[in-house]
Amino acid sequence: MGIRFFRGQKIKFEHEFRQLQEIVEILRKEFPQEPVYVLTGVLVANGQIDCVILTKNGPILLELKAFRGEIRGLENGNWEVTTKDGPIPLPNLFLQAKIHRQDFIDRLIPICRRNFPHIGEQNLRKMASWLYFCRKSTYPDGQIDFRKVKWFRIVTADDLVERMNFVNSGYTLRIQDMDAIVEGLHLEEYSFEQETPLFPATRRRKRPLLSRTTLIVLLVIFAVFTIAIFIVVTVPGARIAAASAIQGIATLVGGWGQVLARGSFKSNSTVDDSKQSIVYLNRLRLAEGQVPLEFDERAYELALARAGDMADYTYVNFTNPSTGSSALALKGAYGFSRNETLIEAVYGQWSGYTPGIEQAAIDSWITDAGNRKRLFFNQTAAAVACKGGYCSYIGVRGQQAAPSPSPITPPPGE
Repeated sequence: MGIRFFRGQKIKFEHEFRQLQEIVEILRKEFPQEPVYVLTGVLVANGQIDCVILTKNGPILLELKAFRGEIRGLENGNWEVTTKDGPIPLPNLFLQAKIHRQDFIDRLIPICRRNFPHIGEQNLRKMASWLYFCRKSTYPDGQIDFRKVKWFRIVTADDLVERMNFVNSGYTLRIQDMDAIVEGLHLEEYSFEQETPLFPATRRRKRPLLSRTTLIVLLVIFAVFTIAIFIVVTVPGARIAAASAIQGIATLVGGWGQVLARGSFKSNSTVDDSKQSIVYLNRLRLAEGQVPLEFDERAYELALARAGDMADYTYVNFTNPSTGSSALALKGAYGFSRNETLIEAVYGQWSGYTPGIEQAAIDSWITDAGNRKRLFFNQTAAAVACKGGYCSYIGVRGQQAAPSPSPITPPPGE
């Protein structure tokens, strides 16, 4: 997946570009496959945010400060950085980070309500807002207590990744959530090195209400309809034949409508849907040198139950936060023995069940390091099932398989 770049305003200053270049090099090295969006020049109510990093752990706001030295400043009053050339006075950077953080939260709340309401507005308020200084800059102890102001930090290239690893927002941003954010902010995707848009806007020509081809087709239909009416009125017996034809067409259309209605109102994966999803997953596993998986109907039934439970209680997790139900707790009820280990991955989309959601869930899991391990781990059978926009993957391995670092629950460090 790699890093994608979006902007509200173009980068205006060379020192700002150099710092962003430094940040990009760090992110590319640390996140070679994990999806990361870098937003630059984001305008908000009270100014412009230099950089926003969107990761699965949530947004991180960075205010870029091209100074190197000892930094001093509290919640109140002005700040100062002592460089090799002497002290340089600065405005209250804590207040600036706080204001921009609140502005960004205010912009994200309506986007959250429309596209990922499961995250919740309270979780959004855990957003990090940091000051990014040049390497070897220091912020002596005894100033702002970071234990009390958990969203605020002063970072450099020396410790940016370390600080990012300790971000705990309490939720996960999916790729579609990141796409919703950049779309909601009306940002432009661009190439960071060339500073050019990837999808340049083109002037839209005003289109007529009807194209020439459409107009010709409508005229032909009108002419045929007119001729048909004339024949029915003037030719003996034509009226009876026309009535029979219309009745036959109505019966045929009604049959089609019933078939389409059955598909349109489908709310969960069928066995065939699950089997097709395993076929799709096996193509990906074979490409990575992994053995293909067999379809397990027990896994399908358990995955469907897990998806239904997530849909009923509106959560995306390995354990129901209200009842404590989990795949591990239910395995015996679905015919699995003690010697069989289950591996689960979960997914949710907030537009309900849609055709192809099983493949969309697999695509999402593949782009996440932890879920990718679960899908590619040593196992013999599996199934995917979705209900109401929630999906569960259940992988099965027997007693002889190599031990897993952590089935069902996320591996340490994720």
